[in-house]
Amino acid sequence: MATTIEQPEKTKAEPQLLGLLAEFDDPHALIEASKKVRDAGYSKWDTHTPFPLHGIDEAMGIKWTILPWIVACCGLMGGTIAVSMQYWMNAVDYPFLISGKPLFSIPASIPITFELSVLLAAFGAFLGMLGLNQLPKLYNPMFKSQAFRRVTNDRFFISMDAKDAKFSEIDTGEFLNSLNPLQVEEFWSDVESPKLPRPLILALSFVGVLLIMPPALVAYKRSTTTNTPRIHIIQDMDFQPYLKTQNTTNIFADGREVRPHIEGTIPRGQYKDDNIPFYYGLKELPEDQDVIAIALQDEAKPADGKVEASKPADTPPADPSAATATEDKLADLPWVTEFPMPVTEKMMARGKESYSIYCSACHGLGGEGDGLVSLRAMELQQGTWVRPASYHTENVRNLPVGRLFHTISNGVRKMPGYAAQIPPEDRWAIVLYLRALQKSHQIDAKDLRQEEVEKLRTTK
Repeated sequence: MATTIEQPEKTKAEPQLLGLLAEFDDPHALIEASKKVRDAGYSKWDTHTPFPLHGIDEAMGIKWTILPWIVACCGLMGGTIAVSMQYWMNAVDYPFLISGKPLFSIPASIPITFELSVLLAAFGAFLGMLGLNQLPKLYNPMFKSQAFRRVTNDRFFISMDAKDAKFSEIDTGEFLNSLNPLQVEEFWSDVESPKLPRPLILALSFVGVLLIMPPALVAYKRSTTTNTPRIHIIQDMDFQPYLKTQNTTNIFADGREVRPHIEGTIPRGQYKDDNIPFYYGLKELPEDQDVIAIALQDEAKPADGKVEASKPADTPPADPSAATATEDKLADLPWVTEFPMPVTEKMMARGKESYSIYCSACHGLGGEGDGLVSLRAMELQQGTWVRPASYHTENVRNLPVGRLFHTISNGVRKMPGYAAQIPPEDRWAIVLYLRALQKSHQIDAKDLRQEEVEKLRTTK
């Protein structure tokens, strides 16, 4: 005879009292009640209001949070990581010398140090706030209270936690009733664990599958090879129909992709009127075509259309007298001796600014030929550098302003021409500033007026 074993019935868990809720309809009443709860010695309790309530922190006796210390520590950690990382990368792991600059420099490291400090401090503030407030917390047993639902509208509550050492269901209840609330009610723990709705479970599962697909696709593509080009969702300018520089093409008859300048046309903004002194530094253009080619350094083509290959800059001319002949022809040109534009303080300031940008790297701030580039080249002693001449030598001081303008425009020796980079107005401004530099070396301080001396002493 078979025996039947009866299964014991599962006993449901008994609900536990979690705390008490006291409801108020006035913020001032809540503040006064909070002061009495604080003075009574309770430690695990809280207030709930529909809007920020000034004075509630003092009434509750809330102490200063440690969040600022967390943010400060995270910021210091970010700064330390940034400085250490840059020092290791630049000075230890991969030292790379650039123009004599130090391998590691604090000023150069400030941007990354600042950014990483702010980034980690922001993470510390955000995550620290969530941790100290025990967030995210999507459910609380107090939500089951019908009265507590008005906490986001027009009601104010005090919640007493049953875990408080002073908590007593009877005594604490009587204490809360003595605060003249609208009502005091209990809130209990849940007996059964709430189940998620089936549609929500399906939706979360679908979202989870979608989140897994991108990393899975990336892992698949990294582990396989293909002959097809990658997919460009945003095309931008990756596949525009253009020809690469210096390549051939059968679109044009000459087969060249780069098109020559059209004869008889002038680029926009580069038209030169009949003001020859302003554009060339000459009183008039000479009739000798050979002299014009030397003075203006225009690009001239031989009759057969072929351009002669240029020789290295440091290769001496075959005829030693060629350089002297060139200098003689330049010296005989009718250079202007006065500025072809009004001289103003604004022009002087512009000349100083342009000189600092284009000239000081080689010629130095004082025009002595001791710029950083020149000093570095002289240290290397590679034999290919020609040190810039000082502006304060007698032969340079005696050059007319037109000749100085020509040198800036077309270059000399190792110095390239700057006509394509600096407009004529700024080139004349640089010449004006050069004249000021030269004059500053030729005037004795005793010849200056007292106010000029004081101005020089106070100028930074």
